[in-house]
Formats: sequence, structure tokens, C-alpha cells
Amino acid sequence: MPETDSTWYRQHFNEDYRTLYAARDDAEAELQVAFAEEQLKIRPHDRVLDLCCGHGRHLEALARRNIRATGVDLSLPLLKEALVRGSGPLLRADMRKLPFAGGTEGFSVLLNFFTSFGYFQEENDNLAVIEEIARILRPGGRFLLDLMNPHGAENPDPSSLREEGSFEIAEKRWFSAENHRVEKRIRLLDRTTGRQSEYMESVRVYPEEEICSILAGQALKVEQVFGDFEGSAHSTDSPRLVLCGVRS
Repeated sequence: MPETDSTWYRQHFNEDYRTLYAARDDAEAELQVAFAEEQLKIRPHDRVLDLCCGHGRHLEALARRNIRATGVDLSLPLLKEALVRGSGPLLRADMRKLPFAGGTEGFSVLLNFFTSFGYFQEENDNLAVIEEIARILRPGGRFLLDLMNPHGAENPDPSSLREEGSFEIAEKRWFSAENHRVEKRIRLLDRTTGRQSEYMESVRVYPEEEICSILAGQALKVEQVFGDFEGSAHSTDSPRLVLCGVRS
């Protein structure tokens, strides 16, 4: 397979993203925020950051609970959509260098939904994200990281073809054991206009023991591990790897 562009994430999160991931909707965000609220005991007085907020669906679910969170993302198209929702302050920033103070002035809660960690080819860049999470969380601050289950990721469905409205979406997937990454090629065809677009994804996969060790190295203690947003225990068959913990 051809090598994935290391900056794929700069092109991927544009106006087509909502079509490619239409199933990741407001109803799903509502369930995930309800879970996070319960597990992290989030309250209206908390200072909350939605890291990689996308088009703001989780921010809106938080706002319905009178929790006004700050959203950060690199994608201008998605941030523009989030702005229309008006659910909280928004900033455009790289997750490796966040424009926030740390220490006692930091956030009391950090949320990172839907596999928004592990994008960078250089592992030092991924580790820089963890360092930033630790830096901007105040002592005692809580966090939630929502990652793909590494067991399923190592054996992805090699290809699929599906429809989303007037669009046809063809996907090819494979796992690179050498780099511990799930790779994906996506072809999007608008059957109404004939427009075709191609995208790629490349995400580093972390086994539970490895990611917990990385977090612990930055004073981020994982206290609970779940396999989904219904509170199920994590197993090889779980759809997700959801980590909840605290900054010591």
C-alpha cells in the first residue's frame, strides 16, 4: 500500500467530513456526554475543555446541561459549523501546543472524543499531546480519552462500500504492524454532480497497558477503563477503549 501523507489531518477535516461520518451525530454525542458527566462528575462550575471539538456536537450536549465548555480544533470548516451552534467559546489550535495556562489556572475537566489522539507519524508529537493535556489540567482535574479498541483495529474490515444520501463512499483499510497504525483510503463520489474526492487516515493504535503507562508518566492516572459508552468492561470485542482518570 502507498505511504500515507503525514499531514493527512490537515486536509481531511473539511466540508465532506460530516458526510463521511454522518453516523457520528448529535444523538451519539448526547449519550457520550451523559456518560462523561456521570463518570467524571462534571458540574456547571467546572472549567471544561473539549479537545478536538469538531463541529461542536459534544459542546452543545454539554450546554444543554448548563455546562459551558471551551472547544479547540485545528479545522476551520468544522469550527465554523461549531460557531453556528453557539454552545461555547472556540479556539483554533494545534493540540501539541495549546494556548492555555496550566497549574491552578488550568481546566478541571478535559474531554477527547472519537479517536482524536494518535494522528501524528512521529511518536514524540503524540507524546507532546499527552504532555499538553497534563500541563493544562489542574491538579485533581479529570479526563476522558476515547480511543479505538486496539484488538479490533489490528484486524480491520479491508474494504467497504456504502451510501450516504447522494454520496457513494468506498473505503480500504489495513493495519501496519511495523508502525502500529490503522490506515484508511476513502473515495467519495457525489452521484448528483459527479464530483469525486479522495482522503486518507492514519491513526496510531495504543494497547491499554501502553497508553495507561504513557499517561501515568505525565501524572495522569487512569482510574477506570470501559469498552463503550454504556459502561461495559473493556474486552477484545469492545467497540472502544474509553479511559477515565485524574491528574495527580
